[in-house]
Parts: sequence; structure tokens; C-alpha cells
Amino acid sequence: MTDQVQARERYVADICRLHSSLDFRALPDHIVGEPLHYAHDPADELVTLSVQDDQLPLRYLNGIMGFRLVQYLRLGWMSRRLMYERAVFRETVRHPEGVQNIHTVSLCTRTGRIDGYISLGCSQDPVSRPLDDPDRRRFATEVAHGIDLLGQFAADGVGTHQVFEIKRFLRNLDLPVSPRTERVSWRLLASLGRVVAAAEAANRMRVLLGDAKEKVAVRHFRLMGFPLQIARGTSPRLPETDLMSPIYQQDVNAVPFVARVHDDLDDYVDLVEEYLAGGPDAPTLPKLVATMSRRAGARRVKEAS
Repeated sequence: MTDQVQARERYVADICRLHSSLDFRALPDHIVGEPLHYAHDPADELVTLSVQDDQLPLRYLNGIMGFRLVQYLRLGWMSRRLMYERAVFRETVRHPEGVQNIHTVSLCTRTGRIDGYISLGCSQDPVSRPLDDPDRRRFATEVAHGIDLLGQFAADGVGTHQVFEIKRFLRNLDLPVSPRTERVSWRLLASLGRVVAAAEAANRMRVLLGDAKEKVAVRHFRLMGFPLQIARGTSPRLPETDLMSPIYQQDVNAVPFVARVHDDLDDYVDLVEEYLAGGPDAPTLPKLVATMSRRAGARRVKEAS
């Protein structure tokens, strides 16, 4: 191993060690204003909250972006070489005036660690543009897959500031396989669902897009009732100069999807929260999935008729 490679691996290990040691227990007390959504589950020792960029003090935003970086790095989806050469210690996030990214975090109240995370990435257009505007800025999924996912919704009068990209649906890789670990994902989806439903009702969020693997995240999003349109046959790639270029160098790549936000999302979240509440009358996970699948299927049939 060359000296440069050794230095790179030491740097990467140091960054992973740093972010794995951070304690977020005080985060709820330092949010600016009221979170978009907040839930406390004493049984699972979890606090799940959704906030916009500017609600997070910089030190906490850096920590959350560091969590994202380390999880993708450990999955092999970040370039270790570029991370070292550019002295990267966390992902970056930015937003134009008038719209912000939304971060949903599940924190363990016992350890202070982040157990799960999902985000909604906003458009980078300085002002909201029509979805068929050739000068609108493409979302990351569209760039990687070389497709236009949004033009088909232009007739609905939707602007780019009403579109959000689902990103980084993650559980902490250090979590053991257990029912509690499985519930982290559902906590994230429940909080995300409440935020999306409220934004849809206020006409601030109309379309969601992203890319994910069909047997994992895509399945979860479909269970939440989203009428996903999947664009197949793409050949996603990022240039070697992109920190995330390894993510599209896998045997099974993510597929791009897009969906209108449906107006009965709260009903799906109600089902999830009934399961999460536990107790003798709560549905089991298989029953929850079966119920959500039937409801989502009936919704698709109704929309197609």
C-alpha cells in the first residue's frame, strides 16, 4: 500500500470515527421554530422529527450531512479518493430563496446517535419555473439517468418549487437486525408522510421524484400509496469527478420514478402509526403491509378507470 493510499484510508477512517461519535440528543432543543413534524416513541427510544434547512443550527446540519456521507461511504457509494483529495468531511446542501430542503431524522434517545434519515431535496431554480421550461434546472435523478421526468406534469400548472426529490432513505448500518430496526424505516416514512400531506394541502408540494431500488425503497413508497411511474431502460452514470460516481457502478442500479402527491396520504400514515403504536390491537407488520398493499392497489385501479 502506497503512502498516499495509507493517508487516504486514515483520513476516511478518521471522518467515519468522528461522525460515529456525535451525540444528537440535544437536537430537538436547538431547532429554530417548531419542527414540521415531531414524534416521540419511548418504547423504541426514538425521536423522529422533520425540519427545513434553516431550522438547523450549522453544527447540527454539518453532523446530519456527515451521517449521510458516512453511510454512503460504508455502502461503497462515495469515492474515497475524491473525499480524501478534496478534504470532504460532510455532504453539502443548499437552497434558493423561497424553498428549502427537508430533513427527517430518527434519533435514539439513549445513545444520541442518528438511527435513520430521509430527505426531500428542493429545486435549485432561483425562482420557480414551469416544468416544461427548457431552462429549468434538472434534479439529480434526471441528470444521472439522462431523462426528463417532470415535463409531463407541466399542464397541471406545477412549478419547480412545488417538486421535491426523495433522497437518502437510510438506516444506520450499525443497527442490528431487529423489529426495532425495521420500525425506524416506518418512523421515517410516517413523519415524511405527514410533512408531504400538509405541504400538498397548502399547495406547496405537488410532485415527488427520485431513484431507488425496486425491491427496497420503491416498495415502501408504493405501500404509502404513491402512484409511482417508473422509467425503465436508463443507463445512469455520473462523471468520475463526481463524489457519488460509485453509486451507479453496481450490479443492480436504482430505477428513476416520479409521482403526483395524492390527497389521502394521511390515511396511509394513520395505518403506519397504528402499527407503530403497538399494543394488543395493533396490526402486525405483515398485516400492515397487506392492508397498505390492498389500499394502494385499489387506488391504482380507481385512477386507471
